[in-house]
Amino acid sequence: MTASTTTTIRGVSILSRTRKGKADVFDIALSPKGIAIQRRGRNDQHMAWERISQWEIEERPDCVVLTLRGGGSVTPLMVKGWTPEDLETVMREATAASTTGRAAATSTPAPAGVTAPGSERVENKAPAATHLQTRAARRSAARRPPRRAGKLLVTIVLLGALATAVTVVLLQSAGVISWSFLGPVA
Repeated sequence: MTASTTTTIRGVSILSRTRKGKADVFDIALSPKGIAIQRRGRNDQHMAWERISQWEIEERPDCVVLTLRGGGSVTPLMVKGWTPEDLETVMREATAASTTGRAAATSTPAPAGVTAPGSERVENKAPAATHLQTRAARRSAARRPPRRAGKLLVTIVLLGALATAVTVVLLQSAGVISWSFLGPVA
């Protein structure tokens, strides 16, 4: 039996570190064919699962962040009204159905904010160990400081060293600092 389930998640936006103006809110439809981005007044944009090499789910205080990686790009999507477990289940169902082309249909009700017109939910029988490894990976990633913090620290130290060197040179040229204790200078 072939599964052709589509799950639509409403009110999704791209997570931005800086909030400038009103967020671009759209819907995403997850199916075995991929993800369709649906915006009012525009044609749907389709992205096949082959273009997505990895997806991650992270829980935040006010939302769940679904990060899509592929082709050198990273797209963090902010999904409100969902639990990480529900979103992970829907993502596994869509990606598993796309790779296997078959799954067992169930009548499990969709989470709040989900519509699946004309189709049943599909239950992916993923091994429990995979699910536990995914949760453990998310927990360890949450404990790890972001990589950008290290880069930021190195940048601040280098800028401080540069500022100190410029200050010393300016003070020396103004005659405030004398290096005569070092001996004769050529």
